[in-house]
Amino acid sequence: MDDYDVIIVGASIAGCTAATAYGRAGLRVALVERHRSPQAHKTLCGHFVLGGTHDVLQRLDFWQPLVTHGAAVTSGLSMWTEHGWIVPRPDSAVPPAISLRRSKLDPLLREIAAATPGVDLMPGHRVVDLLQDHAGGVRGVVTANGEAERTELRARLVVGADGHHSAVARLAEVPEDHAPNERFLFWTYYEGATMNGPGDGQVWRVGRDVAVCIRVDDGLTQVGVFPAKDRLPEFTTERQGAFDRFVGCLPDGPSLVGARQVSNLIGTTDYPCIRRDPTPRPGLALIGDAATASDPVPAVGCGWAFRSATWLTDATAEPLAQGRDLHRALRDYRQAHRFIDTYDALGRREALARPPSSLQRAIRTAAVSDPDISRRLTAFAMRAAPPSVLLNPKVMIQAAVGSRAPKLRGRRPAAPARQPTGPC
Repeated sequence: MDDYDVIIVGASIAGCTAATAYGRAGLRVALVERHRSPQAHKTLCGHFVLGGTHDVLQRLDFWQPLVTHGAAVTSGLSMWTEHGWIVPRPDSAVPPAISLRRSKLDPLLREIAAATPGVDLMPGHRVVDLLQDHAGGVRGVVTANGEAERTELRARLVVGADGHHSAVARLAEVPEDHAPNERFLFWTYYEGATMNGPGDGQVWRVGRDVAVCIRVDDGLTQVGVFPAKDRLPEFTTERQGAFDRFVGCLPDGPSLVGARQVSNLIGTTDYPCIRRDPTPRPGLALIGDAATASDPVPAVGCGWAFRSATWLTDATAEPLAQGRDLHRALRDYRQAHRFIDTYDALGRREALARPPSSLQRAIRTAAVSDPDISRRLTAFAMRAAPPSVLLNPKVMIQAAVGSRAPKLRGRRPAAPARQPTGPC
């Protein structure tokens, strides 16, 4: 008899979500986490959960605990382009986004998972090997708790939820598909910052560069920049000064006069896109970044973690409880995961930081004054619908016509960039 029904490696967003759902389904779950501290959390993460994940968070009863812990809810992100502000309409029916810093989010989800009957949280256990059957299927893991102690755990399903450097995927020799990212990223948090753009969150697309400004917990404002890599020398020479100049050049950008920066700059100069088969071997599934680490610019990572974990548990919990074969269930999970794969393919092209295409320019121009295009663009950006909500022949024709039509009165035009204190 197996020790558990499911072994999940990694107790962050994806792993805790899966463990909670499996435990609520009456299954025995080992949640293996290499960090010992219950406060351990991912630092290189923008923690903005797009509106397309709202229904999942509600169904899991996660939404209200996030709000109770101070999470900021964003009804929709306005986008600045050279053609004007694209402002989501209140009647767009696109669900809200939510943001809670990982220093609060990870411990909260870990606490929920650990309190779920049937879930054994195992902190300080690092996976060092996999148990396999004669046919190459995965049947368990070997963990190390310290230097010498080894523990064998067996289960019908092993889930890798251990991030884009997944040890489970490496031990299973899962092939990796790498794609370059031609942008780098830095962000920080401010107390007392003022948003000058419309709405409760803004995105700027200025040539090949991107910037964001959103509210987060504790009344803080997160400001992030995603410049193309040809600007990397500026940030290498004087990182904070380059960041300040970049933000100071944003049209209708946040006002930081009198604001207090409450964190160091967080970021990296290289964040490649990594994709793995989410069902690479019998008895093994990958969720979250272990399956797909996408371009961070569209802020999809946390949402994909919640959603992929939910798709996996939806497909496999009942067969596991009934002792049925998992082949069809894992195939169903793989099919659901294609939603992420389709968006990831688009994200990989966006990560090349090329100038906007004629189609992108037409859509953004039309969205300034066309409510339908604006609604579709918002649903696309929030990952609240398949890409076809925006990328289909009818919308392309509508955008092409709308981008050439006179603009409606009353729409806020693009503002000229404010004069910064230094060169842009």
